Amino acid sequence: MKSEEVIMARRAAILKALDEIEDGMVIGFGTGRTMKQFMKELKKLIDEKNLKLRFIPSSLQSKILLLENGLEIVSLDHYPEPDLVLDSFDQADRDGNVVKGGGGAMLREKVLAQAARKVVYLGDHLKLRPRLRIEIPLEVLEYAYPHVERILRSWGMKARIREAERKAGPVISDNGNLIVDVDTGEEIIDPVELDSRLRSIAGVLETGIFPRLADKVLIGYPDGRVEEILAERRRSVEKRFGGF
Repeated sequence: MKSEEVIMARRAAILKALDEIEDGMVIGFGTGRTMKQFMKELKKLIDEKNLKLRFIPSSLQSKILLLENGLEIVSLDHYPEPDLVLDSFDQADRDGNVVKGGGGAMLREKVLAQAARKVVYLGDHLKLRPRLRIEIPLEVLEYAYPHVERILRSWGMKARIREAERKAGPVISDNGNLIVDVDTGEEIIDPVELDSRLRSIAGVLETGIFPRLADKVLIGYPDGRVEEILAERRRSVEKRFGGF
């Protein structure tokens, strides 16, 4: 598919996601190319409606993007329960499970997803699959990598440290850890189980599997259509321990 059609498909999802924004909101803002495109439409909306919004960035990249566009940045210190999270994804299935972490920010993105009152993910239709089948990013403590790699290998999985493109050496997260991409060798039948199993390895700080952590996933098409996948959102802390 031509890149212009992908951009049009993303724009359709972006315009639909803008409907979620209300004046006065505190919004968790995601990371990646789709979110860069999102910013252009967001600025138009803010200017047209004179909206007062505050944003919690999920990464240094999103922080810089927000600052460059003159938007107010706040933190979880003052707003521990954001009104809304808007973010993109690398792949999604029709149950509302997604894989994120192409930008290496999945730990902070998952914190925001669990903290927020509402979560909306958006992307183009090429990222929609019947079942997830994509490399899973992990954030891994450097000290623990040999141990993590050995365990994953014993499970029949292949792990590789992500290499930077315009710098020598590995990609380092905003938290100072390695980003490791894992090929599980098969479709992900049970995202919840796999997410839990990967996180059970000492030194794995977070995975890129987001098992139904969004209220809805918006899938855009080049003709302007948007498919809404409504997920039964899992806020795992409240499921296990109550509260919220």
